[in-house]
Amino acid sequence: MKNYYGLLIVLCLSYTATGQVKFVIESLPETTPADDSIYLTGTFNDWNTTDPKCLLQKQPNGQLSVEMTFDEAVVEYKFTRGNWLKVETGSQNQYIPNRILINRRQTETIPIHIQNWQDLGGARSFEYLSFYYFAIAFLSLSIFIFSFRIFKKDFIRRQTFSIVHGVYFFVYLGAVAYYIVNPIWQTYLLILSQSLIFAWGANIQLVISVIEKRDIGHFSWSCYAPVTFATIIAVLRLINVDFLAFLAIPAVGFIPWGELLMIGVGAMIALFILVQIIGELNWNEPNRPHFISQIILASHLICLCFVFVSLGAGALGFQDYRLIEFKWFLVLFSIPVWVLVIGLWHDSQLFKEKSHVYVIENANEMLSNLRELMESQKVYQDAELNINRLAELLGTKTHILSKLLNEHYEQNFRDFVNSYRVKEFINQAHTGKLQKLTFLGLAHEVGFNSKSTFNLAFKKITNKSPREYFK
Repeated sequence: MKNYYGLLIVLCLSYTATGQVKFVIESLPETTPADDSIYLTGTFNDWNTTDPKCLLQKQPNGQLSVEMTFDEAVVEYKFTRGNWLKVETGSQNQYIPNRILINRRQTETIPIHIQNWQDLGGARSFEYLSFYYFAIAFLSLSIFIFSFRIFKKDFIRRQTFSIVHGVYFFVYLGAVAYYIVNPIWQTYLLILSQSLIFAWGANIQLVISVIEKRDIGHFSWSCYAPVTFATIIAVLRLINVDFLAFLAIPAVGFIPWGELLMIGVGAMIALFILVQIIGELNWNEPNRPHFISQIILASHLICLCFVFVSLGAGALGFQDYRLIEFKWFLVLFSIPVWVLVIGLWHDSQLFKEKSHVYVIENANEMLSNLRELMESQKVYQDAELNINRLAELLGTKTHILSKLLNEHYEQNFRDFVNSYRVKEFINQAHTGKLQKLTFLGLAHEVGFNSKSTFNLAFKKITNKSPREYFK
């Protein structure tokens, strides 16, 4: 009976030894060199650390994977970077036991998280540029918030300015995150950032339009169609859609098809728009907004040149072309942020539309009618008189009357009317009316409706209280 059960177990194990297993590395130590190959090794290949069949390949989303079919029922395995001095270890660089797989019949995917490498020991050089990137993210956020004050009544400009600097904020915050996450997540960030290049040209056009105080109502939001399409492609890459697998294959030199198409095409679109803007800009007009526009355009042009040079370096076989591009491109790309911060520091109204100056065409006629109402008809004696009623009597609008009083009398409505009332009060007092009426009684006759208002108005005009004045 025991032999029967033993034979049954062997037959079951033999029957289930036909499954296909896919190993997917979802996280790597931050110290993993970008150009190192990673191999699967184990009992199935006599622990060969450089077996070509066990070389992990890059997937469209940047993960590394390899598919294997095992004959064994139980498989022990590990991951190395080509030899036993570069074998995976624990978080404290300690030895870890072999990984074990119980082979099943069905196809399965096994996620792998590698914590450390024996030769690297967890050491990681700190990237001090991340401090700079964080500072730019903070400045971009500050401009984003400040834009709500600059363009308080201009919704379109406020919206465009805040969108552009909101993008700046997330780009540089992503750059900070790049130096914190593991290499697999670094690949995710690079794939997403490549799609943002398609918004580069449209953002330049919007920023220059705001600075130059142009009418941006004609701006076509279809300029953001390319970045929408590129973002969809990036998301499909991240979820490992099979038909995009070719994007991880090198196209020329060390440049994969994904980077060549995304970065190259996006940069060409930006260059086309940049050349258009440069052709439209008046380079001889001497004012600060034009000077800021020129610096921003020049810095973006340098950034574009840097991108094309970097792509050329990758095509010629320089393995570190992406690292160089990523670091120093973002330093150059931050110049417009500094220019805007310095410009706004000197003049917070620098990019704000100047309010329209309204000219009162019939000002002299209105002033003559106003004097008639105040001096002949003495409408100020009406205690209920307000600016709406006076504008109605004058046949104009309240804002025009207010502007007329400010420009020609340098007074607001209340001070203007009270000056006539105080003058009439003094004239009436000199005729002897104070012998028959109190101060308050006479004040009511000339149009004041309270003692406190009368006293304040009288002292403001004569610099004395009524009793001091008539003593």
